[in-house]
Amino acid sequence: DRLVSRVISLSLCLECLAKRMSSEKSSNAAKAAPDPSSILNVNVGVLGHVDSGKTSLVKTLSTLLSTAALDKSKQSRQRGMTLDLGFSCFFLDMPPHLVKSGGFTEEHLQMTLVDCPGHASLIRTIIGGAQIIDMVLLVVDANKGWQAQTTECLVLAELTSPHLVVALNKIDTFPEEERQERLDKVKMDIRRRLSTTRFKDAPLVGVAACVGGETV
Repeated sequence: DRLVSRVISLSLCLECLAKRMSSEKSSNAAKAAPDPSSILNVNVGVLGHVDSGKTSLVKTLSTLLSTAALDKSKQSRQRGMTLDLGFSCFFLDMPPHLVKSGGFTEEHLQMTLVDCPGHASLIRTIIGGAQIIDMVLLVVDANKGWQAQTTECLVLAELTSPHLVVALNKIDTFPEEERQERLDKVKMDIRRRLSTTRFKDAPLVGVAACVGGETV
């Protein structure tokens, strides 16, 4: 299944992001886009409770930004929250095993991130974004765990997408000596909540979009 392969690719990308947890700020310098004829595009809906760090994670992952990306509107900046859909992307080389076994002829994956609002009052905008996505990246604040709007996002994901990756954000705020234990505890709770859904085997990846609270 081609979409399963894309989920795996995004999960691997998030795992790479998790390994970059350090005091050194990661660079988001723009990179030249590959030849369009060599690209397989995947639309990834980024959902999660308000203030879970969705937009920060999107900024950390992205190498190309649209004019509507990263809460650029005046209203979004004034209110400090995502009010409309934002679009950006990053590129991955097509994993060799997918070329061999998946029948892919493209050389690159373009992961187009659709940053959706987290506030419940903007549900119509969120649904609008959900209609164009291939898969969902559900962002959860690892400190706060499962929240009310996380449930709403999960319902939307079940209605609109066959595949899900969960990013457990802000794990850098856990004391280093307790980090793995606390992360495992959060993963157990998330896995329990997903156990009755189609996403019971979804990848759960610990990340830190803004290490130490830095601005990305």
